[in-house]
Amino acid sequence: MPHLTTPLAVRAIDGITTRDELADHLGDAARIELSTIPPYPYAAYSLKTPGYSQRAQGASAQRTLIGIAIEEMLHMALVRNVMVATGCETVKTKDGNQRKASRFYDKDSIPTYPGDMSHRTPPLPLHLQRISTAAVEGFMEVELPETAQQQLLTSADDYSYQTLGELYDAIGKGIVHLTGTKDITWGLTESRWQQQYLRAFWNQWGGPPKPIPVVDQGSALDALYIIVSQGEGAPDEQEESHYEKFTRIRDHVDGIGVVCDDSGRQKYTIDSGDEAVWPVVTDPNASDFTGSLKQLALLSDAAYCYVLALLDKLYLTPADDPDSGPGQGEPHPTSKRYALERGFIAAMQGVLSPVANILVSTPLTDGPNAGRHAGPTFGHYDFQGVPPRQALLDLCTDKDLATDFPQLGGSDGVLNQIRLLPDFTI
Repeated sequence: MPHLTTPLAVRAIDGITTRDELADHLGDAARIELSTIPPYPYAAYSLKTPGYSQRAQGASAQRTLIGIAIEEMLHMALVRNVMVATGCETVKTKDGNQRKASRFYDKDSIPTYPGDMSHRTPPLPLHLQRISTAAVEGFMEVELPETAQQQLLTSADDYSYQTLGELYDAIGKGIVHLTGTKDITWGLTESRWQQQYLRAFWNQWGGPPKPIPVVDQGSALDALYIIVSQGEGAPDEQEESHYEKFTRIRDHVDGIGVVCDDSGRQKYTIDSGDEAVWPVVTDPNASDFTGSLKQLALLSDAAYCYVLALLDKLYLTPADDPDSGPGQGEPHPTSKRYALERGFIAAMQGVLSPVANILVSTPLTDGPNAGRHAGPTFGHYDFQGVPPRQALLDLCTDKDLATDFPQLGGSDGVLNQIRLLPDFTI
């Protein structure tokens, strides 16, 4: 990975001249990255791929989508690392009336669907929807590469962009402009690297980059480079960008698993309908459901918010023992920080994913969406002062939920996985 000394194709007019302006742009970038995450796994969960052979001419579309979602989580972490290093952690609220500490678990940060991608021109609506060519083409718009025709930012308070690369260009220029001023003095931030997310990023279906410590201008620009090159692509990168991966899914190169017809051709594609894709509702909300299914959707929301709250807790917990484990460079197994990092992965794979898979396979029996299937709702869940793990346990042990969805139990089930998660308070 090249070490950058100048920002990526920074334009002449960007308007970031103060730390507050830089903080607001970084806060917007974190919220935008978060808003793009749920649509990708939602489309992936809508595939009935586990029931079919995985032999395909390309990679599995389901694995590709999940891998991209995990990389978007990395992008969120990299943005937050830059915020920590630059001291840009206090951002403008969504209504613009005040400033507060940036958090992932916050109603201002957690997106709702449908909703337009923030500051995007022309407007780009984001949806939770089943996979299809149209859905994937929407994903391609999210990761659209920069072109020679760019929308210039008119001011730091009134800006728009045509690609994510343009937004990160502006942030990069702001970092360069403020470095060495009273707003960013890098020498004061070197001791803060231990409050950044540096370890335990795991993605068997994605690219190799991992979180990096941000301690100076160069490493800050490197972090931005990783985000842009993974999303839109960069000429000197060998790994396929998200845009290129979505193109492969749209063009049926990365398939949904081969089920051959009598002629030996692939029988199903992402547009094959209910035979290969669950008929999930679009943009579901937990309040759309009733009974135990509503309880299951609330559990899905709580699991999603547990992950976000855990990430916030991780950033408030210094990595005080980075080299004290049994082997060189290994964290100590009793480290609170290490437990949080492991819990981040366990919550996504052991709780959020299986709950989502139960939802997409469950048909709705009443209401306007009768005959279609439920789906993970990725909504804000109010823990109301209850520790997040306890809230998950309370939801999962609900009598009706346990009766109607017994697959949540068992030695390998969701309930047992929740019991193994880190316990913390918000």
